[in-house]
Amino acid sequence: MQRAAQARNKQRGAALLLALFALLLLSAIGALMYLAAITETHVGANYSSNLSAYYAANSGLLEVRDRLKYPSCPASAAPCAVPPGGLADQLPSDIAGNANGVLYVVNNAGGEVVDPTDPANKYFDTELCHDYNSSVDPGSRCTAAPTAAGWNLPSQSALLSANPLPYKWVRINMKTNRIAAPYFVDGNGTSAPLDTPVCWDGKTEQLLPGGATPRCDANGMQNVYMLTSLAATAGLGANAARRLLRFEVAPPSIRPPGAITMDATNVNPSFGSGGSGPTTAIDGHVHDLQGGIVPNPGTGNTCSNVAALATDAPQSATQLQPALDNLRLSIVQTANNTCSASGNPINGHPSCPPGLWWVRGTNPSSTRFITMIQIPKSGNNGGPGPSGDGGDYYTVPCTSANANCYTHLNLGAPELMATGLAPTQDPTSPVPAVTTAANKPAPFGGQNAASQPADPSFYQAGSAATLQDEIAAINALVSANLNLPNYYAVTAANLAAKTTYGAQDKPAIVVIQPDSTLTPANANLTLTTPLTGYGVLVVPGDFVINAKLNWTGIVLVTGQFVVGSGSGFVNGAVLIQSSTTANLTTSSSGPGFTVSYSCDAIDMAFSSLPFKVVSLSERSF
Repeated sequence: MQRAAQARNKQRGAALLLALFALLLLSAIGALMYLAAITETHVGANYSSNLSAYYAANSGLLEVRDRLKYPSCPASAAPCAVPPGGLADQLPSDIAGNANGVLYVVNNAGGEVVDPTDPANKYFDTELCHDYNSSVDPGSRCTAAPTAAGWNLPSQSALLSANPLPYKWVRINMKTNRIAAPYFVDGNGTSAPLDTPVCWDGKTEQLLPGGATPRCDANGMQNVYMLTSLAATAGLGANAARRLLRFEVAPPSIRPPGAITMDATNVNPSFGSGGSGPTTAIDGHVHDLQGGIVPNPGTGNTCSNVAALATDAPQSATQLQPALDNLRLSIVQTANNTCSASGNPINGHPSCPPGLWWVRGTNPSSTRFITMIQIPKSGNNGGPGPSGDGGDYYTVPCTSANANCYTHLNLGAPELMATGLAPTQDPTSPVPAVTTAANKPAPFGGQNAASQPADPSFYQAGSAATLQDEIAAINALVSANLNLPNYYAVTAANLAAKTTYGAQDKPAIVVIQPDSTLTPANANLTLTTPLTGYGVLVVPGDFVINAKLNWTGIVLVTGQFVVGSGSGFVNGAVLIQSSTTANLTTSSSGPGFTVSYSCDAIDMAFSSLPFKVVSLSERSF
């Protein structure tokens, strides 16, 4: 009994120890479960915060991408035909790091101050320095803003004001070779200059020919833009989520390098001059939708002037030059045979038109332009004998080395079609009514600042793919509108069933279809009744204009383009595509026709398409 009692005494407290151990074990399990739950909560919250930041940044990119399509509407222009907040006329006009090189759209939500240009601000742009030559290591955060005066344009505001998504800002700047990775290289396989802008030709990217200037649109292309968006959420304390996303976007529209652009291995131009000079004007000056010349082109966000004619092949440029010189020769010969220095008609002509008088010149002792020169025969002193092979001189055509040779006649001079001159007005004196008026066209007006040929009347594209890609972009636009209410597939015979196609705010796509009643069936169009339209007109054959045509937008012809006896205008651009020879004929018998370049009209035709997203990436800063 005593031993049993002693055994029981020795077991006293064991249950307590077991209970304490069990309690400790359960407490540990509970603590682990609590930590796991807290961790899961943190993970879930961080994931949610990061996801929210990602989509917020993406929403900022999408908002700005949409606003790039249309211009802002100043208070003076109200009521507006476009949505509020347009950015098309606010875009940077230079590369990042230079004046007017960056535009921010900021989202000041909840009373906070968002200033990506201030290094002391919570939302300073810590990535911008990698988009220009800042000498900052590629793996480092940016700590300072550019030093160039006026490097950023006035910031624009986000559109959403009620419960906006938490993106803080979106930056807009041009893409350059510095941003491209891998970098573009030149023909020798070496990296091209890093600050060279990247251009979009409607299908692919190209480096701006000639370095940083002139602009992409002066080379028949458009700038590619980088959209960079920062979003930051409240998150958990100091662990707020930050996401920095980037879109690379390209405009949906095109920028043909000429008012008339020819995509062909060869060209066969024929320019009629008529008895009083050309009656067809091909004008590369920038025009608005109403056909008026835009002041100060190539500044800010206005388009640049282009050449009257453009082609994509060196041999085509070689064929254009003699055709233009033959036109010059015809004009000068007509002027010198028609007008006297006083502006009176000679040689039995009934009148001396002002344009021809300007070509003839008012110097009684000599003409302003000549077509022939006399050179002394070998072995004599060039005495005043009769000209010709039987005299002391040879009479030969002048060359461009002669300052007043006809080859120097400027086909872009508005005086050539000086309809605004009084019959007795001296056309060689300053004529403000003709030289500066907005609607006094020249036979081949405009000039491409990047023109490779010496003749400013035409331009040869830097890449043979440029015009092909632009035409591909037009064909893609046509395909995107197939079977929509604005799409019209008509034959030449039933085109006249409507006199007007489309409107300025509802551009149409009109495609001429092969006519099966013809032998052989073809889609040629000879316009014999008046036609007015807005948008894109596609003629998969020959297009002959023998009636009044008023078309605002784009005309694409895959055969001959002939201005016959018709009148009116194409305000936008004409593109001629041929697998062999592009035929361009401007008649001298018509009452007058004008092809004028208008980037506004071209953009109107492409207005149904958004900016193209070329790439999406995420930045680490």
